[in-house]
Amino acid sequence: MENISRIKEKCVGCKSCEQSCPKHCISIGENKEGFWYPIVDEKNCVECGKCLKTCPAENIEQHRNMPQTVWAWRNKNDADIMKSASGGAADSAAKAVLQMGGVVYGAACDEQLVVSHIEIESNAEREKIQSSKYVQSDPKYSYSKVKQRLAEGKKVLYTGTPCQIAGLYAFLGGDKPNLYTVDLICHGVPSPKFFKKYIEYQNRQTDGRVIYFNFRSKDKRGWGTQYLLKTKTKTKTKTKTKTKTKTLSLDRYGKHFMDGDCYRESCYQCAYANTSRVGDITVGDFWGIAKSHPGFNSPKGVSSVFVNTEKGQELFEKMKPFAETEQATLKEAMVKQHNLVQPSHRPENRSNFYKEIDEPDFVSNLKVGLQLKARIKAILPSKLIQKIKSL
Repeated sequence: MENISRIKEKCVGCKSCEQSCPKHCISIGENKEGFWYPIVDEKNCVECGKCLKTCPAENIEQHRNMPQTVWAWRNKNDADIMKSASGGAADSAAKAVLQMGGVVYGAACDEQLVVSHIEIESNAEREKIQSSKYVQSDPKYSYSKVKQRLAEGKKVLYTGTPCQIAGLYAFLGGDKPNLYTVDLICHGVPSPKFFKKYIEYQNRQTDGRVIYFNFRSKDKRGWGTQYLLKTKTKTKTKTKTKTKTKTLSLDRYGKHFMDGDCYRESCYQCAYANTSRVGDITVGDFWGIAKSHPGFNSPKGVSSVFVNTEKGQELFEKMKPFAETEQATLKEAMVKQHNLVQPSHRPENRSNFYKEIDEPDFVSNLKVGLQLKARIKAILPSKLIQKIKSL
């Protein structure tokens, strides 16, 4: 039949089709790996084609623009930049839109550490959507909510992976007044089921309950790729809270995220892994800043900001008072950002990675390996690491 079921593994899991079906005959279910895919009630499908018209996999050229200008970005507010993965650019965009009386959508963890897109309306809520979440965020019905907010005359900022931004534009039928978008430089997304299994593993390891997880913490070693988790353990007499920090590449979950052998199948054929961007603004880590702009480098983090559209420039001007900026080139900002060139490579072991995911010891059996370079780097003083990078 001529409906969303023919998209198959090109599906990015944005849930646009579910929200756009006039007959409500599309539901979203998890496959064995824990990724979301549409399920069509073929008996009630009238083949109107609405689901295909609102599918980003079918509309990959919609709202694509090459960067007009590129900037190095460093948030002036110490508290905000320390809560951000790099220089706090996406957070500054959120702050700017909130000051305009708008609403912001971004990925947040709930109390069970399930990641989904939420709406925030105040600065007090910004912390919920700060920093990176290295797992696919559930968009839920955020596209429908954005459509409603725009109809109310509200300014809206939507931040997400490029395919989520593309899904929003497809759902809305193109760009809309008062809508601003920020896409993230994305490597790929592991399944929520994998992350859930990992948290269960950490609960067993700590004999407690993980109450907080930050994929990109700066608390111990500054800007880099370290996670931080907090656990709570209750005894008969008291409650203990413990904190643990570790390099992502030396962790059972983090290593496989970094290796890219646990991503959604569509990530390996991503249409957005290039410099033709779908968001008004693109943000990411400015990994090459220590060499290209050594005087601007900071252990607190630096973002790369690509201004892609006129609306992006308008938003950039609203954001600019919150940061220190320095103009850069696209080539400088692309250092170690291979997903601005091509999609992540699909490793051979990807085919079997999720095979045993339903087994109780799935995460325990994942291998990290020796990784001597990463282990040496993990014990070196952070100031020495920064010095080496500048050289």
